[in-house]
Amino acid sequence: MLGRPQFLDPHGDAMLPSARQVGRRAVTAVPLSNAYAGRANSFGFLRLCFAVAVVLAHTAVIGYARPLTDVVDVAGLGVAGFFGISGFLITRSARRASLPRYLWHRALRIWPGLWVCLLFIGFVVAPIVWYAERGDLDGLWRHPAGVVNFLQANWWGGYRQQGIMDVFRDTPYGDLVRRSVLDGSLWTLSYEIFCYLIVASLAVVAVLRRARWLVLAAAVLVFGLLLWNQYEALRFGGSTYFTSGSIGTLPLLGALSKIWFLRFGFMFLVGAVADLYSDKLPISDVLGVLAIVVTGWQTLEGHLFGPALLTYEYAILYLAVRLPRLLHVVGQKNDYSYGIYIYSFVVQQMLAWLGAAAWGFVGYFAVVMVFTVVLAFLSWHLVEKQALRFKDWTPRFRRGAPPAEASGERQPEPERVPVPATADASAPRG
Repeated sequence: MLGRPQFLDPHGDAMLPSARQVGRRAVTAVPLSNAYAGRANSFGFLRLCFAVAVVLAHTAVIGYARPLTDVVDVAGLGVAGFFGISGFLITRSARRASLPRYLWHRALRIWPGLWVCLLFIGFVVAPIVWYAERGDLDGLWRHPAGVVNFLQANWWGGYRQQGIMDVFRDTPYGDLVRRSVLDGSLWTLSYEIFCYLIVASLAVVAVLRRARWLVLAAAVLVFGLLLWNQYEALRFGGSTYFTSGSIGTLPLLGALSKIWFLRFGFMFLVGAVADLYSDKLPISDVLGVLAIVVTGWQTLEGHLFGPALLTYEYAILYLAVRLPRLLHVVGQKNDYSYGIYIYSFVVQQMLAWLGAAAWGFVGYFAVVMVFTVVLAFLSWHLVEKQALRFKDWTPRFRRGAPPAEASGERQPEPERVPVPATADASAPRG
């Protein structure tokens, strides 16, 4: 005889199994390597959110010469999120591919889109503004602060010349910083590229495959520096030697601020550790919610760029594997986040120069997003996606190599958990 259906139970007992399942899932931890499976993740959605957060923060600064909020660095929050995702995915890429293939993939993902963006700024935006204000193009090209030097200085990812002559000097942001700045978002690309090179060097000496504990030790060391820096900042209102000044002048990339390299580099480093120890890193709803709460609390307190970066990284990884499946499709085939990031600033400057900020914050932000998304769409479909078609290209002298070597793929180490196939994600952009 069949028992009474549970949903007819007048005492609500039918809800108990579902409640038990929810409770069991909340307290049950699974390794990240099990929770993260191929393309079934929300990294694309999170990257898009981070890109829009940067645009939102810059809208206030560029259009109205004021921060979006006096407490939360929304743009910094978005950029740090990019680096956290990048550290996780790029380290996986470095472990799966040969060094030449890894560097080739990174170059294809960063440079073609950047180059077209720089050409657009130098040969479309700057001449339009210069001609509209002066009636000719004299002095725009070969001047030390002109278009040619702008392209040469920034071509490889280091944002070493921020402006072209006096273009956008009279916008609200230009008045604030008292100089020409065409695309302020590009300054973080040098940090991203430097992180790529560090991962490449670790791959060369086999640290990623045979001595992953060194990466963990480095993360612990940098975490200690963050603790010390926050202690110094809270007690004395300043920074330590390790966070003051810059890291020399690197070829092509220029100088890197120590404090920003510490913060963004730590997010990248923790992402790398999460990948290397994905078979041991537990993912659970309790830890995920706790990480979100702690990160939100520290962000509202103005202390995100300290030890809370650790919980921020965990929150990102948790959301990437726990958000609804509906969001998994975002960014899988068409990733507009990079285009939004590199074009939004110059779009905001152009529209501010045209007076669009007078439409109010919401109106200005809306029209900025429309033009930015159009440019990001064109950038992806006409430039970035086309460049990625060459990701499997192999030089002629290597085409006779065995398939695994020619394709740049390494067989997984027998003692390690196999790495699932994932989309080769883009970097931050900051």
